Amino acid sequence: MKENFKISTIAIIGNTTWGQALSHLIQNTQITILCRTKDESENRTNKINQKISLSDNIILSSDTNKVVTESDLLILTFPSQTTRHNLNILKPYIKPNHKILIASKGIEKTTGKRISEMISEELPQIVKKNIAVISGPNLANEIYNKKSTSTVIATHNQKFFMALKNILEKKHFKIYPSNDITGVELGGALKNIVTIGAGICDGLQLGNNLKGAFISIAFSEIVKLATNAGAQPLTISGLSGLGDTLASSYSPLSRNRRAGQLIGERNSISSINEKINNIVEGIDTLYGAKNLSDTLSHDSEFIELMIKVCHQELDPLTLIRKTIGEV
Repeated sequence: MKENFKISTIAIIGNTTWGQALSHLIQNTQITILCRTKDESENRTNKINQKISLSDNIILSSDTNKVVTESDLLILTFPSQTTRHNLNILKPYIKPNHKILIASKGIEKTTGKRISEMISEELPQIVKKNIAVISGPNLANEIYNKKSTSTVIATHNQKFFMALKNILEKKHFKIYPSNDITGVELGGALKNIVTIGAGICDGLQLGNNLKGAFISIAFSEIVKLATNAGAQPLTISGLSGLGDTLASSYSPLSRNRRAGQLIGERNSISSINEKINNIVEGIDTLYGAKNLSDTLSHDSEFIELMIKVCHQELDPLTLIRKTIGEV
């Protein structure tokens, strides 16, 4: 039977800042955001700009059965470390013909597995050609405010890519294709490690020259890990890897960069969580990257140094010295 890639109904799974940014991007159709609770679904707070209400095209609902069964496309925007929990909530309502776009960035803390791998394990009924990944230099605030950028969507099916492109692409949001799901996922996840390190440089007030040197060396470390895991080098050096890394490492909007800055200023993880008051994916990504490295028998010295710095077991300046030499 010929697969139908027509997409009429869309649900965003996760009422997150990124989820709301994507919902505003999709303005030519009605879209539903699946919330965790009824109270959350009744709170129409705009997470990016509280002075402006959510668009009337955006429906908030906590009815998982109705939202999932009535949607052709599910866009996952929940925090990556909640992936298995959320997939098991969705599982009773998932059909083989559901299309899934992974918009979350991260790898599982305890296993080092990518989100698409977790989907294959928890939702085996989903056909792999119905899974796609989106990643790039895509800060939610800038996309919401229609600042121009580009992104990558990776899938093994050209028809699915074109359907997603027709839904998401705008004049200010250019979309490029890829068939390297591994590379796009790992680029988006591992870049958070570099971004935290860049923030540490800011916290230590080392200047942009040294920060640039650190980013270059740290990025080479994640390229080695990603390619060892099966990513294509060109993918990691493109929008979903290097492009995302640079945008996040220099933007005041990046939570991971801000977390790194606070670490560089010798704040504890607990105080950082209080000050940022939002998910900092990069901290958990460090542990996921360590587990991935161990699985691949890959050298994880740089990642181990980052973990020690984050938990105040190593002075941040020592990390810089061990990475690029004396400062």
